[in-house]
Amino acid sequence: MGSPEQEHAEHDAAIARIQTGLTTVSRRGSARLRRSNQALSPVDHSMLEYIRTHPGCRAVDMAAHFELNRSTVSRQLAALGKLGLMRAVEPGSTARSQALMLTPAGEAALETSARLLNEIMKERLKDWDNVDLESFAQMVDRFNAAMGEN
Repeated sequence: MGSPEQEHAEHDAAIARIQTGLTTVSRRGSARLRRSNQALSPVDHSMLEYIRTHPGCRAVDMAAHFELNRSTVSRQLAALGKLGLMRAVEPGSTARSQALMLTPAGEAALETSARLLNEIMKERLKDWDNVDLESFAQMVDRFNAAMGEN
């Protein structure tokens, strides 16, 4: 065991490697989706997935969940609405209070996107054994829980 300063430096170095690794994963995933002519970006996918798993949610709920500004979420939702992927449950409600739902086109796009993302993950992890996969899954769960993503 090293000195406290050495342990702190090793801790910081490991965190920097994790941050770099997560950035690389995100960029490569986004690039692969673009090359596949996938209509949904990772952001679009996450927004539609949230609506699917939280029927009747509102933009304010999504802003709180993703820790984003409401105007950012509203712009993203407006773009998804223009694509016909989601809509308000009650069309006459005000923009911020609209309960949201996926359209059939949104369900189909989300299904296609989920299938593609699953194929990418399976390809990346095909040589991992079940013990390593379970360990990685537990670490991701722990990481997300620490970030408030229960």
